[in-house]
Amino acid sequence: MKIRFNEAGKGTYEFLTVVVTCLILSAILLFIVINNTQKQKYQVFRYNAKTVGINAVNYNNETSEDIVYLYELIDSNLVTKIKNNFSGEDYCDAYESKVVFSDDTKKVTLRCGEYLIYNQDVTDKNYDIYKVSDWSSDNINGDNVDKVKVYGLFKNGKNLLNGYYEEDLFIKLVSDNYGSKYNSLKKIKDKYKVDEKILYRKRTLVD
Repeated sequence: MKIRFNEAGKGTYEFLTVVVTCLILSAILLFIVINNTQKQKYQVFRYNAKTVGINAVNYNNETSEDIVYLYELIDSNLVTKIKNNFSGEDYCDAYESKVVFSDDTKKVTLRCGEYLIYNQDVTDKNYDIYKVSDWSSDNINGDNVDKVKVYGLFKNGKNLLNGYYEEDLFIKLVSDNYGSKYNSLKKIKDKYKVDEKILYRKRTLVD
């Protein structure tokens, strides 16, 4: 049996076809716009990491420190706080972001929210970008799992640094806040209660 449309039915059918086609095209266009915007955010993220790396090299030339943290570059007015371009409200982590100097290599790490450039040679042309989970004391299995020991400074039950930090950064922060004589973990432990934790997180390559 053949289906026949009268003139009104034919017009309605053609109208619905146009609407559906427009919706499909709009969805495709929206995907392209979002994808391009994300790519632009990745490029800005890489640029910011390169900026941190270059300024850390200048800082290292003056101080000869093995690890230069973003907060030190900010305190020295070499860079301003870096806006997290994936989330307009936040700034990149000034304590987890750093440049590590070893022999002739310079490795930059920049964390902004859940996005991470990790241990990348400053001179590389392109930086891998990861999404990361929050640090957790729960053991995580699988590939690309980071494990770190961190320390908290306590006195009379109060965490004096309001957080836990890797050893080198922990010593720096204690020395900055409580005197340069606390320049080793042992000297800190002689005076304060030091709590230790092992933390884990998962990294997933996204670009």
